[in-house]
Amino acid sequence: MRTKILRFTQYITDYSIDTYKYVQYRYNPDYLRNDESFITNPDKCCKLLGIESIITDIVIDGGNVIKCQNCIIMTDKIFKENPNYSQVVLINQLENLFQSEIVIIPWDKHEKYGHADGMVRYIWNNRLLLNNYMDFDKSLRKKLINALSSKFEIIELHYDVKNPSSLNWAYINFLQIGDLILLPSLDIEEDAQALTFLKDIFKLNFEQVNVSDIVKRDGALNCISWNVKANDGILTYPNSCKLSNTDKE
Repeated sequence: MRTKILRFTQYITDYSIDTYKYVQYRYNPDYLRNDESFITNPDKCCKLLGIESIITDIVIDGGNVIKCQNCIIMTDKIFKENPNYSQVVLINQLENLFQSEIVIIPWDKHEKYGHADGMVRYIWNNRLLLNNYMDFDKSLRKKLINALSSKFEIIELHYDVKNPSSLNWAYINFLQIGDLILLPSLDIEEDAQALTFLKDIFKLNFEQVNVSDIVKRDGALNCISWNVKANDGILTYPNSCKLSNTDKE
């Protein structure tokens, strides 16, 4: 496993290239426009990693791209981020870009980012993990199930605790590297339940990683990493590629 550091960045998943086709999105999130020093230029990353990418002018955060076997799941924030496209044209452009069907789900307005990777996680064989909306937002849960149930068998997270933590969304934002899953832990009661539940689903090796400091910035392990499939396995670049001060623009 190779790791490198990228200075002056927010979360690497948000500007990363698609694993299979190396699609380079336009990374221009609305929540960072008042602090543009955190908006990384992906061209620099690709050059340093020796990657040739297909470039699009469509504004996308990588955290809003959930790659499934036969489709891509995104929240409807994609329409707000690309007002120059009609919804029909934008979906057509995205489907041509990814060579895959686009499935749109409603944006969870509890968070400003509009990312799908804190909401759902693809398992395999058209099985989909849905975050624990049954515990705190039954209205959004219903909308998500309506949007997804025709394509997926949905498995829902749920925590049976007396005082649920507002941070327990983070377990779905785990990092998988081959047959190993790095599962967020938060020093809360839900830690043990999340581990038991996900072990039963994935049948893989698990290690818990404390992400208490990371979740303070609204992210977890999937947010801060980028998995790249390679001939010798999966190379993970958490906070990849060190850049100089002159390289951040």
